Amino acid sequence: MAVKKPIDIQSPNVRNVLLGIGVILLVVAAYFLFKPGSGEMEPSPSPEEIIVQEEGTVRRVGEAVQSLSDEEIKQLREESDNVLQESGEETSLDPVGDFSGQGTVKRAFSEEKFYLRVQVSGIAMTDKGYFYEGWITRDGETISIGRMEVGIDGAGFLYYTSSADRSDYNGVVITLEPEDGDPAPATHVLEGEF
Repeated sequence: MAVKKPIDIQSPNVRNVLLGIGVILLVVAAYFLFKPGSGEMEPSPSPEEIIVQEEGTVRRVGEAVQSLSDEEIKQLREESDNVLQESGEETSLDPVGDFSGQGTVKRAFSEEKFYLRVQVSGIAMTDKGYFYEGWITRDGETISIGRMEVGIDGAGFLYYTSSADRSDYNGVVITLEPEDGDPAPATHVLEGEF
């Protein structure tokens, strides 16, 4: 029967192996302790928003923006119109100050998707360097729902969908915006509230 010899810790080979294992354990521990984002909560994903506007339709997720095809736009409008016809609530848009025009807004939250359609009439075409923009508001907070082009007949529309429920945004505003790159709402033209 063979007798095992005790391990000689003083042996250079054993010390090197133990030292190597210790270094590996320190590296692994440091990785988990100092890895980027450790101790931080994962940010919630940005909702997907789709904005159908006369100048083009976009899908926006966070900062990423993607154009939609004509077929996708047609399907989205039909889907929105069907949902808004079956359910949802409606309010009117009234002119602010010396501005003229009127509008209606219909919205619904159905099957985990928020739908909103704005239709306006009787507002003036914009001068060069200006555009109309739609907004939904809540307690001083605003979300742009896109640009709205108005034809020579004074009519315009805007569709907006989001994977986030925006039903608690009770205000709807159409603003006249200068092409200055400022993302904040400018001059209020029409306003309404649910």
